[in-house]
Formats: sequence, structure tokens, C-alpha cells
Amino acid sequence: MSLAYRLGSVAFIMALMALALYILTSGILGRKIHWKSLGIFFICGEVFQWSAMFLYLLYTVVTGQENIPSAVFDTACYLLMALVLGAMMTKLHRIPLLHTFTAAILCTFVVNTANNTMVYVVEEYSPLFDRQHFLVFVRLDLPYMLTVGIALLVAAILKRSEFYRYFTAMFRSRARGILTLVVCLVLMLIMPLQQLLFPNLTPDASYATFFFALIVVGVFLLQFAAMYAAGQDRIKAQEETILQQQAHMVLLEELQQEIRAFRHDFTNLFSGLTLQAQEGDLAGIQDFMKRTSSYFDEKLGNEIAQMDGLNNIQLYPLRSLLATKLAKMRQMRIKGVLEALKPIDSRLGMDTDDLLRALGILLDNAIEAVPKEEGQVRVVLLQEEKELYLAVANNYEKAPDLSSLTKKGYTTKGSGHGTGLTSYRRIVARCRGCATRTYLKDGMFIQELHIPAV
Repeated sequence: MSLAYRLGSVAFIMALMALALYILTSGILGRKIHWKSLGIFFICGEVFQWSAMFLYLLYTVVTGQENIPSAVFDTACYLLMALVLGAMMTKLHRIPLLHTFTAAILCTFVVNTANNTMVYVVEEYSPLFDRQHFLVFVRLDLPYMLTVGIALLVAAILKRSEFYRYFTAMFRSRARGILTLVVCLVLMLIMPLQQLLFPNLTPDASYATFFFALIVVGVFLLQFAAMYAAGQDRIKAQEETILQQQAHMVLLEELQQEIRAFRHDFTNLFSGLTLQAQEGDLAGIQDFMKRTSSYFDEKLGNEIAQMDGLNNIQLYPLRSLLATKLAKMRQMRIKGVLEALKPIDSRLGMDTDDLLRALGILLDNAIEAVPKEEGQVRVVLLQEEKELYLAVANNYEKAPDLSSLTKKGYTTKGSGHGTGLTSYRRIVARCRGCATRTYLKDGMFIQELHIPAV
């Protein structure tokens, strides 16, 4: 068997491992395969795996002993591959690195365990062949090809079950995400630690069955934990929705009370108009109409405009959030103005939860930044064919330093604050095609967000 064939076989199985890792990571994240990034990862995978093999051979030659199993070098190699793959997924899909790196670690555990299982099964049950090329194919190429098949099957199952939605719930908080990463790292390191602690253990069918069961149990436990976390988030979201609905009802009741008061006042005003009409007082009638119009705008105009704007928002969670914030402004004696002249639907390129968190941060910052007297917050939503334009503006006592807003932790509220804008930028960075703009105009601090439509 020629050296070129041997090296080609090794390069082939390394490429299959890189393919399996990429496929399964994309499945865990619920994303489609991007062929250009796959090609780049192929190259990175070949470089890392050849380097690990070369370093191991160099170690054995220099030291003259093999007291450290090759799994130690392989593990370091796959950790680097997982980091590179996570960074690629972060750049490609705008997902936080902690999320993508954990997914890559999890898929490394599944792929390596499946691969070792396939190798042991083939070695145990395949017959010997006289032809060396066919023997290499059966004993070397076939297990790795089966590993790719398993990666495809698992990725398809995860996508169909929308596992990525539950997996994403594990990263709603940083502590929960770090815990998930630690668990995945422990799963990944079980086999290398076993080989390091028990180097004389002879693999057999039972050994392979154990590690195959480990895949099933590990993925099941992560699925259960992810579903539980998603369930808790859903319960919290439902509680918030109930509170938002209550705030919406309060707004409706206040509007109803204003209408009743206006009806009573209008009856009294109209009595005076009747007397002026009988006396032919045209100037008095014109003055009455002006006062009535301004009185209507003062009493009901803003409330009716708010209700019309809320009714135009067809995305109910967004409507509830705005109703809650508007009710909060009324309680704080802040003039809240909502402008949504056209229907706002759910055809947005940003996840609804991310949209609510982003807008919530902007509104909370605006409410806290307005002056204590005559505070004003204006919210504008404009649905266009290709994007949703969203703007939150507020007046202020002291103009904010725009050059410092991009700094992490910047705040004008004292210690313990300053994480809102950082979270807002992180949310926007995850949305492909989103754009922001911040500026001062006519005594107002304005933050714009452009969200592409889908």
C-alpha cells in the first residue's frame, strides 16, 4: 500500500470528522449549512488534526514512551476546532460565542462517542480481508462514514423537534449558559479521562454500547434541562403578559372615564353655545369652537391617538409591552406619545423576544432619563415594505455624551446600572440586517432601530 494512499485515507477521515462536526453543530443551533464556511472549516479541521497527530508522534519519538494516550492530543485538537467552529457560527449567524461554543462542544462529544462506537463495532464484527485497500475501507473509512450518517440523522431529528429553541433557553442568562458549557465539557472529557486513567482497558462491544448509551442519556438530559428552562421562561413571559393585559385594561378604563368627564363638560359648554347662537354672537361661537377643540385635544386627543396606535400593532406581545409602558408613564406624570399610523405585523427579521427586550431597554432608559417636571417620551413605529422603523425619543435635563454611549457599562444613573445598553447592543448584533442610530435633535435624545422584514 503506497504512502500516498495512506496519507489520502487519513486526510479523508479527517475531512469526514470535520463534516460531521459542522453538520451536527448547525443542527443543534437550528441553522442551515453554509457551504463557504464549511469549506473554511474543512481546512481548519485538517490543519488542527494533522498538527495533533504530528505533535503526538513527535512526543513519542522524543520521549521514547507512550504513557500519554493520543486521546489527550486529540482532545486538545477538538477543543480548538470547537472554538473555531463556534467563532465561525457566531460571525455567520450573529449568535453569542458562549452559545455557539457550547453547541460545538456538545456535538464534539456526540460525534467522537459515535465514532469510537462505530470503530469498536466494526473491529469486533467485520471479517478480515486479503485485499489491503478493501480492509482499509472497511476498518477505517466505513466507521467515519457511518459517523457522518449519525450526525445527519441526529441533526435532522433535532431540527424537526426544534431543539434549538429549547437549547437557546439555556443561554437566557449568563450563569445558565456557563453551567451548560461545563456540563457539555464534562461529557466530552469522559472518554479521554477514561483512556488516561485506565490505559490498559480493552474496548469491546459492551464498552461501545456503554458510550453509545452515554450519548442518548447525555442528549436526553440536556433536552430535558433545556425544555424545563424554556418552560420556566414561558411561565414568566405569561405572567408578564397578564400584567401587560391588566395595564391595557387600566388604560381603557381611564379613557372611558375621560370620555364620561368630557361628555359632562361638553353638555355644559354646549348650553352656553345655544345662548350665544340665539343672540347671534358669531365671534363668541368661533371662540367657543377654538376652546372646545383645544379642550378635546387636551382631554382625549392623546388618549385616542394612543389607542389607535395600539390597535395598529398586530403583534400582540409588542402591543402589551407598549400599553404597560404607557400606563407607567401616566402614573409617573410623564407625557407619553405613541405614533403607529400603519399596521405593525410579525413579519420581522428579529425574534419577538429580542424585539421586546430591546424596546423595553430603550423605553426604560427613556423613562429614567426624562426631567422630573414636564418629562416627555415619544415612541414611533413605522412598518414599511422592507423594514420596521422604530424610534424612542425623550427630553432631558443634561445632554448625554454620545461618544461615551458605546462604552461598556456607561451610565448616568450611578453604580449598579449601565448594563442595559450593553444588552441592547448584544441583541441588535444578533439580528442580521438590523441598524441603529443615536443622536440629539431639538432637545430630544433619539434612538432609532431599523429591523428588516422577512
